[in-house]
Amino acid sequence: MSELALESVAPSRVDVGDGISIATAWDAVVTGEPGIPGAVRIAAEYDPVLRRAVAASVRLDRSGEGDEVTALTLREVRVQWAVATSAMRVVSVSRGGGESKSFSAYLDDVRAAGGRTTEEAITEAVVLYRIAATVNLAPLKFVANELEVSVSTATRLMAKARQQGLATDLITRETYNRMQEEQQRMMSPHQVPGSGPAGPSIGR
Repeated sequence: MSELALESVAPSRVDVGDGISIATAWDAVVTGEPGIPGAVRIAAEYDPVLRRAVAASVRLDRSGEGDEVTALTLREVRVQWAVATSAMRVVSVSRGGGESKSFSAYLDDVRAAGGRTTEEAITEAVVLYRIAATVNLAPLKFVANELEVSVSTATRLMAKARQQGLATDLITRETYNRMQEEQQRMMSPHQVPGSGPAGPSIGR
């Protein structure tokens, strides 16, 4: 069974917005990965240009004699999973300027809350979206899962957030336009092909 442990977490942190901060660097060690005969050591850090957690280096140490590191073995290393999973453990969230909480404690609060207004849902969606983008997860899917809504609803929430100027640094104009197109597509009445009014045939 795979196990991930943190080592050497840097004391310095980066404020990424909306009360979210992340350690500037940390080391993750993964053991017990199926098909990986040893420990995977990943030096991870927050990249201010990419604005997300990344792997700075990856090393695979064999368990001992009788094992070897091959190109095939290296292809089995789940670098992205290790970076995202470890990043979640070095993220903290402060809601409304209050006490900073761990990622897991924050999610417990989100899941325990209920009866949100549309504005409250939009605010929460922005925080969740930013966390997902920071740790390098699929943001809309993450928002949908944690708020227990459909991806289409998460898309609408983030489109409204962009309209209100709450996520302009997160959602590019191109992405926003796609969100608007998707929202319009979902709201338009479905028409069965061939059920519309027949027009004149070409060449008739």
